[in-house]
Amino acid sequence: MPDKYTLRPTGLSNRKDDFVFRFNGRDVGRTYADATPNGPRWYWSIYGINLRGPLPEGVVVQGLADDPEGAKAVFKANWEKLLAAGSVKVKSDG
Repeated sequence: MPDKYTLRPTGLSNRKDDFVFRFNGRDVGRTYADATPNGPRWYWSIYGINLRGPLPEGVVVQGLADDPEGAKAVFKANWEKLLAAGSVKVKSDG
């Protein structure tokens, strides 16, 4: 079965700009609009994982993007680097 990415609302508030990244049915990150002095930016982060050793070179687990599409792209690029390096195990629900 191929890996599957999805995005869903967090359900944490009434905000329409707060989403959870899911990978194969597990929550592995989040993105939401954040006010900054230069206008809204999209914060993104990877979470809900167990790292196997240090982060691979060039991988970051959080940051800001100019728009939701940019946040999704940067999240996915860093997530795929973690997977390719064998550096991540997604935490189980139990």
